Amino acid sequence: MMKLLAIDLDQTLLHTDKTVSAMTREIFHRLKTETDHQVIVATGRAVMRAKEYMEAIEADGIISLNGAKTIYHDQTLSKYGVEADKAEALIRELLTLPDTHVNVTYPDVILTNNRSLVTGDHVHEYTDYTTIDTVEIAKISIVTQLPEMIRQLDLEAYHCKLVDNAKDPNYFAILNSKVSKLTGLMDLCAHLNIELCDVIAFGDDYNDLDILKAAGHAVVMGNAADELKSCADDLALSNDEDGVADWVERHLLSSK
Repeated sequence: MMKLLAIDLDQTLLHTDKTVSAMTREIFHRLKTETDHQVIVATGRAVMRAKEYMEAIEADGIISLNGAKTIYHDQTLSKYGVEADKAEALIRELLTLPDTHVNVTYPDVILTNNRSLVTGDHVHEYTDYTTIDTVEIAKISIVTQLPEMIRQLDLEAYHCKLVDNAKDPNYFAILNSKVSKLTGLMDLCAHLNIELCDVIAFGDDYNDLDILKAAGHAVVMGNAADELKSCADDLALSNDEDGVADWVERHLLSSK
């Protein structure tokens, strides 16, 4: 029976240095050529920052920006952005906070007031936010030295929610309140006529928790937060030990 693999990137598929190993590439090539399983990347990254990794594992699609945009073979299945009539007021409020950098993700660029992120990668561009384009904002992310102040923001007033990062307590994502990786996964399953019980989810962080709980089989990385390990059907090796590829080889390819 065909399975759908929903795989997080950072600290899950990727090594800590943001690379995909030769072993992982080989295992996923075998998965593609020897089985009918589908592979989906499920990440907090924008599509433009995930594309090379999708190509490395021959992925069929992506749940990007924690579910804000879902694509299957170049077909956009769903988009849930920050509401245009709320976005500018929200960004202006964030800009009043001390010791805080604000990054705004659009379909083709990430605008930031943190000059250290502008490295010529053709992804990040500097802005002082004198003017703000509120159309098609997929995600707002924050790096702050005052995390408790961020937690006190009334994001419901902007129809948004806050997403924590287990590895970095000073990093937060702000998304449309309707968005999660699970919403993207459900949109994808509906398109493919696949039940959630036929999904194998791989993750390590709090933004993976909803798909890990909903999937038919949850594989949690050895380097994951302890809270996530409690909902695992299987514990994989760590990301730096190619835990995803090791699990796939042992459970989906060994009998081939």
